[in-house]
Amino acid sequence: MDVNGERPEPALRDRKDTVAVPMGATVRIALRFDGPADPDVPYMYHCHLLSHEDDGVMGQFVVVGKGQRAGEVPDHAGH
Repeated sequence: MDVNGERPEPALRDRKDTVAVPMGATVRIALRFDGPADPDVPYMYHCHLLSHEDDGVMGQFVVVGKGQRAGEVPDHAGH
């Protein structure tokens, strides 16, 4: 959507599954999930800098349908 509040350069305007964020920049993205929502299966997002893992740049979220609530993530012991 934007980089530091400005329209992105042409190379960043199309669909991406990876977004490079310059040091100190803020990038807003929009995602569309067309498949069925499963409240028990989370998606993951992360930064490729391992030092950021503890700073909240790695996490999970679930996609739910209108009026639906997040479910229970299955226990994947040993993974």
